[in-house]
Amino acid sequence: MTQVNPIPSMSAEAMQSYTSFAPNYRAPGEAAAMAHQDAVLAFWNMKLIPMLSNASTGGRFSGAALACPVRSCIGMAELAGVAVSNPYRNPDAIENIVCIEGSIAVEFGDGYAERIELERFDMLSLPANVRHRFRNLGGATAKFILALNAGPDSAYPAVFDAASVSDQASESALSALSVTADHDPGATVNVAGLESRLTRFKKLVPYKKGLSKSIGIPPEATEMLSAGSVFPLIVPEGHVGRSQTAPMFGYGGLYISIAECLAGDDGPPPHAHSDTQENFFVLDGSWDITTGFDNEYSVAAKPGDLFAIPPHVMRAFQNTSSDKARLLVLIQGPERMNDHVSYSASLGKVVEERFGPDTIEAYKKIKMSFDAEERLKAAVQAAGV
Repeated sequence: MTQVNPIPSMSAEAMQSYTSFAPNYRAPGEAAAMAHQDAVLAFWNMKLIPMLSNASTGGRFSGAALACPVRSCIGMAELAGVAVSNPYRNPDAIENIVCIEGSIAVEFGDGYAERIELERFDMLSLPANVRHRFRNLGGATAKFILALNAGPDSAYPAVFDAASVSDQASESALSALSVTADHDPGATVNVAGLESRLTRFKKLVPYKKGLSKSIGIPPEATEMLSAGSVFPLIVPEGHVGRSQTAPMFGYGGLYISIAECLAGDDGPPPHAHSDTQENFFVLDGSWDITTGFDNEYSVAAKPGDLFAIPPHVMRAFQNTSSDKARLLVLIQGPERMNDHVSYSASLGKVVEERFGPDTIEAYKKIKMSFDAEERLKAAVQAAGV
């Protein structure tokens, strides 16, 4: 009988196929935003680059080089200095906007007179169907991540104000980009109503503090298992995992956090996710993204690079720069994802010896365990590898 390898990992060469490097993210020429760049500029008045999408995803971020589960798609927007985008709304998708370079204002309301300004690493989670536009507050190009979160059958349509967009786009461009136009003002919101869906990076609280307060896990234990500090931004409604202290809730299939590591190879130990894809977008610093129980394989990463790690693969990351550095972590999965995270049994013994069996039991409540060898072996066998 052939021995089944119970330790799924990816070689450095294989990892390259799960990586998109800045600035173009290997966006295929046939991807909607690439094939119809003139139409994108005519409608949005900014550049859009697809980064993560499912094979069934429609609209502006379809056809990305990196695949992902169906409930969300992710891309980059680039808005020229002092420029203003055309207003639009996402009828059925939450739009999570993370400013990564420069500063922008998200304008909405009557005459677009209301605004929320975003500095670097701030995020606004805009509810579905809110007509809005972006304003670049600086002279250089501003860049921001757009993580769309909708139902499994969404084509991720964008609906523009019929009075403000070009009518010269071809039918093929309209269809590929899932673009329509009307005079519907969309849903009504105000600044006060959006404050609960805004995270200011400088005010974020790491989940190690929240878990200590809510279920009694020592912060020092959580530091052993995660990045130096992990700041949850948004999780699905009903989430009960380690990021349950997030300040806001969204639809199923996506949650977002920022991982911050100190200088000197700081990072979490190898771990695996049972049913979710974990994507690392480098915000600053330099990193090694690794796979395997002992970090056997490694790929170096710089700001703007994106890594998509599938389920059942041991992975870790280390800050290799000389200063504190950060990753944007986008976790994607099914409608009711468990996002169970498992570590090696040997690490579990260390945690139990230091913090006691009650801590091990507390971690089980937030879907963290120390049985990666068993879980990954079962996954390999179930796949018939």
